[in-house]
Amino acid sequence: MQTNYTERDSERVRQAERSSAGLPTQQLQLPPAMNYTPAAAGNTGVALPQPRKHPVALAMIGLGAILLLARGATVPLDLSGGMVLLTIASCFFFFGLWKRSYGLIIPACILSGLSVGVTFAALTNGVSVLWGLALGFLGILVLGRAFFGKRSQWPIYPAVPLFAVGVIVAATSLPALLGAGMIWGPLLLIGAGLYLGWLR
Repeated sequence: MQTNYTERDSERVRQAERSSAGLPTQQLQLPPAMNYTPAAAGNTGVALPQPRKHPVALAMIGLGAILLLARGATVPLDLSGGMVLLTIASCFFFFGLWKRSYGLIIPACILSGLSVGVTFAALTNGVSVLWGLALGFLGILVLGRAFFGKRSQWPIYPAVPLFAVGVIVAATSLPALLGAGMIWGPLLLIGAGLYLGWLR
């Protein structure tokens, strides 16, 4: 076995060691969108886009909240009952997510939906209780899939009839709901502001 190496062989081995798999390496660069420098440095790099401000959306949300608060002063809202139910629901949420227990998420979602429904029950002639329960069951479905990997469709079965009965009750008491305070206008303003500002 011949072990005499020339200077040329040594140089070739050194070049091969400097490259990967015997090929010359390439210097990687950042993509053009990421290669930027601050404008204060005086360079003409690409800057990240600034978040747009939505003054119209903020004005709509603010006006809706003011109208809703003004209307809430004349319409009886059961805030204490809703807050009690929401406090109990938050305890279930905390321990259910902390211990990763799907069984605790079920009463948490139902109680939180009821807390919304009970708060507006006097204003909506009880429709909000039915829709709040339907929303609670849909919350079980969404959180079960997102955090626990549950693929069961069982929460839909109580949610759909509750929502349908709520629609029937709302249709029968529509004149009372429309005359009971024009609360829908402020809620629509707030929803439209949220949509225009962030959700669109």
